[in-house]
Amino acid sequence: MGYHRAMGHSRPPAASQAFIDASRVDALLASILPDDEDRTFVVRCVLGEGPVHHRGANYVLLVLLGMLLDGIGDADIEALRRHGTLPVPMRVPPHLARPGSLMSYPLTLPTAPLERLAPAGSPELSAMAESLTDGPPQHALANAAMVWLVGAALERLDAQKPEKPSARPRASSRPKK
Repeated sequence: MGYHRAMGHSRPPAASQAFIDASRVDALLASILPDDEDRTFVVRCVLGEGPVHHRGANYVLLVLLGMLLDGIGDADIEALRRHGTLPVPMRVPPHLARPGSLMSYPLTLPTAPLERLAPAGSPELSAMAESLTDGPPQHALANAAMVWLVGAALERLDAQKPEKPSARPRASSRPKK
């Protein structure tokens, strides 16, 4: 028996998405996706499409990741972008597909965070990217946005780490005998 059925109702109340503030997510994605129209489209897909519980979950996770990023300082989104990105493919019905053309969303998937888990160009990295970008827009685009935010946080944390001492032995300061 599902949670909602056990609680006496079959779906969450309509007010369950009242906490969603699209302007917060829009602001969060501004440095990642600077074009206003593209960003508005992505935010609509992430927060305005699909089941209500997905919209709410996407909002909560994105805003929490944004808070984490704010807490550790400015992130270098351009460094992530320069490292590389992959398109987030737009899944369309066969009759809308353009032969020889990859239809993709304006938001890409950064590769640097995934390369912490698998080597660049490896089948494992490709499988991870496919897992993150497959599915309806509210999943694929929310996943891509979250990977951007996680990647930015990881880059920022790396920049804050003190330099590790060299593994080379230091020259002795003792005079030779």
